[in-house]
Amino acid sequence: MSTDDEDLAMADVPGDSPPEPESSSFRGNFTHAVDAKGRVSLPSEFRRVLEKGGDRSVVLTNYISEGARCLEGFGLQAWLSFEAKLRAKSRFSPKLQRLENFYLSRAAECPVDSAGRILVPAYLRSYAGIEKEVTFTSSIHGFRAWDKRIWQVIFSAAEQALMKNPEIFSDVDI
Repeated sequence: MSTDDEDLAMADVPGDSPPEPESSSFRGNFTHAVDAKGRVSLPSEFRRVLEKGGDRSVVLTNYISEGARCLEGFGLQAWLSFEAKLRAKSRFSPKLQRLENFYLSRAAECPVDSAGRILVPAYLRSYAGIEKEVTFTSSIHGFRAWDKRIWQVIFSAAEQALMKNPEIFSDVDI
């Protein structure tokens, strides 16, 4: 691994800093309908996390988890911190360029409106296959947004894997 690649790996992802003692992590999963304009209510629990961090916007971008397309989301401040770390890397790094091409180029800032909704851009809804309902799920670094049908398949597969092998998470043991 080259120095640039090692540095890129150390840039981590938005929100990758250790949590504050009073947690500001997104938690849970919530399903909300998407309206005809592409707006969806951000879960109230997620809005509280944003407010604690002084954010009124989220950043959404494409993501792949468990081999399925979804969106990854972060509070604006976490995203800005991530971008700052990336700016310190060599712009000639092929890995950074690939990250820029896939992850950064499709990122969209989505302000939370007075009704607690965000407008998910059409190109991101299309990428993630989001049609009628979005399921928001927490992740260690932020949150994810899935088409409800895809999330049900992903969750079911994880549950089945755990039933077959109850020690499947033992490598993650803290």
